[in-house]
This record gives sequence, C-alpha cells and structure tokens, in this order.
Amino acid sequence: MIKLVIFDWNGVLLSDTKACLEADNRVLRRFGGRPVDLQQFRETFVIPLSRFYLKHGCAKNVIARKPEKVAEVFHSVYEARANKCRTRRGARQLLQYCQNHSIKTVILSNHTVQGVTGQLKRLKIESYISDLLANTVLKSSIEARNKLEKAGRYLSLKRYRPGEVMIVGDTVEEVEIGKALGLKTVAITGGYNSNTRLKDSRPDYLINRLTELIKILKERTNKADL
Repeated sequence: MIKLVIFDWNGVLLSDTKACLEADNRVLRRFGGRPVDLQQFRETFVIPLSRFYLKHGCAKNVIARKPEKVAEVFHSVYEARANKCRTRRGARQLLQYCQNHSIKTVILSNHTVQGVTGQLKRLKIESYISDLLANTVLKSSIEARNKLEKAGRYLSLKRYRPGEVMIVGDTVEEVEIGKALGLKTVAITGGYNSNTRLKDSRPDYLINRLTELIKILKERTNKADL
C-alpha cells in the first residue's frame, strides 16, 4: 500500500514548462549558446543545467566560472513567468484524493525552497504538502544533482519502506531516483522531457494526466487489501 507520494514540482504539479524554456533560452543567448524550441528542450533538458547549456553552445569556462550569474539570469526571467503559471490539470483533485486517503505528499524539487513555497501559497495548495525538499542556493541545479541524496535521507529519517513510496516526475531523473531507492515510479508526459525519453527510462507507470494516478493508487490499495 502506498503511504507516501513524492512529487517533482516543475512540470508536474506546476505547469511551467514554457516558462522554463523561455528562461533557459535567455541564458543560452546571454552566454553564447543557441536557443532551442520546445521539442529540442524536451529532448535535451537535463540536470545539472550546465550540461544542457554546454550542449547548446555555451562556453564551458563561462558557465563554470559564473554559475551565480547564470542562475541570476535564469531566475530573472523564470520567476516572473512562473507567477502566471497554474497547476497542471487535475493537480488539486489528485492532492485532495491523497489527503482524503491519508497518503502523505512531498515535493522533491531542483528549484529553490523559497521559489516553491511562494508558488504553493499563491496557488493555495500548501496545505496538501507534508514536506518540501528543495535547494537553498540558486546555483545548485546548475552545478550538480542532489535530489537522490535528499530523497534517500528523507525516507530514512521518516522510516518509510520502499514499497510504501511512489515517485512522480516528468523527467528521466525522477525515474532513476525511484529505481535507485526501490520505489514505484510514475512518469508523466507533457513536462520537461519527451515521451520517447520517458518511455526509454522504463518507469512502472507512464501517464498523460495527473488524474490517472488516482486510479493507480486505488488499484494498489485494492491489491494490498487482498
């Protein structure tokens, strides 16, 4: 039986893919790279972001020497755009279902604690979220990955067994995290990674809408009751 669902934030609960695309293109233009369209973005987006920027033409020495400046350029565009973004369709319904059935929900994000907290309050969904695992420094996601370590420490601290936890994300990274920790993995299309990349990562479930997760949770509850 699933007792905890770990949600990625960007592109999963928050419909902000185009906001991130616009912000990343600003970085690419500013630091000598080539802007990308949505399809190219989904085919190549990766954390750490430095790898994405280098792939599209930014100079390695510039990105490596000025991660704070890169982060500043990104967030100067992204935060303004994100303030106009809504939750993905079905997000509130899914979060309400989890709350009604005593399933804890946690956000695991490459974004900042401050940024996610502000959006949760703006969208009036903070009451559904038990904990937020995110970055405290703007440049963190540019330089390295840290979500696996955050998730591992959290599950150990809260003493969840792998079979009790499901992770939901729109990128290959969340599927990889789930597999590394022995969790059930759900990939959702329409976010930061292409359908092909998600399929190739072989999640336990591949969905197109958040509300599909309600059926999955019900099925897993019924199996546990047998």
